[in-house]
Amino acid sequence: MAELHWQGKEQVQPERISGHLHTRETYNGEASTEDTWQNRLIQGERADVLMALQAEFTGRLDLIYIDPPFMTERNFMSGSQLAYSDKWQGDLDTYLQWLAGTLRLLHTLLAEDGSLYVHLDWRVSHYARVILDALFGANLQGRGSGFQNEIIWHYQSGGRTTRRYARKHDTILFYTKSARYCFHGERIGEKRGAQKRNHMRKETAEDGSVYWSIASNGRTYRYSEESIMTPADVWSDISHLHQRDPERSGYATQKPEALLSRIILASSEPGDLVLDCFSGSGVTPAVAETLGRRWLASDQCNLAIAATRARLLALPARKPFIVQEIKDT
Repeated sequence: MAELHWQGKEQVQPERISGHLHTRETYNGEASTEDTWQNRLIQGERADVLMALQAEFTGRLDLIYIDPPFMTERNFMSGSQLAYSDKWQGDLDTYLQWLAGTLRLLHTLLAEDGSLYVHLDWRVSHYARVILDALFGANLQGRGSGFQNEIIWHYQSGGRTTRRYARKHDTILFYTKSARYCFHGERIGEKRGAQKRNHMRKETAEDGSVYWSIASNGRTYRYSEESIMTPADVWSDISHLHQRDPERSGYATQKPEALLSRIILASSEPGDLVLDCFSGSGVTPAVAETLGRRWLASDQCNLAIAATRARLLALPARKPFIVQEIKDT
């Protein structure tokens, strides 16, 4: 398999536990007497948190979504406060070392039937895919484990340039640890409807129902107008959050709930365990909570932890959760 090389790659040392999780806050919610699980919001640097989770959660996470820094060379502000810095002084080697270490730890935590979604853009998504192929498998035939989709999230926000085509999409890489993974396209699809597609033939059954048919490789395939189609890998129906969107909390680079809802509904079951180690504004744990999934969320920034906590506490109903931090003892 082709490999990506960068300065320092061969000197990568295994991550070591540098601290332990310490609970500093507890928030009660709706819980049955039989349920001892508490969702967790953790403050700490991503490697420290992921290493601290290894003993309890290796091979147990059903779904991981991350929206890490994109190597934009910018500081992102929420009002007058720094949300996070994405400055690397143009040092791609340092960024790749950091990203590869993150993905390696996530691969260890992911369950055998689990799924990973990595949200990036044009700057580094191509590098991430090569790193992920080495960890999960390239899956060039489209079957089995490893790479499943390169999802294009297309949006209209932002300006346009006269120097090149406007850059109007993010890339979400979808990988699985094995060929046995959860996927429910019917939960997130739409009805086929009356629109003609390709060379399909419209027919009416004896009971008056309408369906479409097409012949391929000696077989005839029929689809009702009421049947659900799995979304394609270009998502243009979910808008970027505009400045005055009522969903916007003011946190920099906040993603829409509809985006996370689609991912969580498609790639997890109720009660499954979801992780986001760059939780930012808290959209992943909030959506996971609303959809009845268990969750672990972390961020190193005080502002992100405060924003996520406030978002969770504002939900009309929620399960208990705790706020933890990394401590040396």
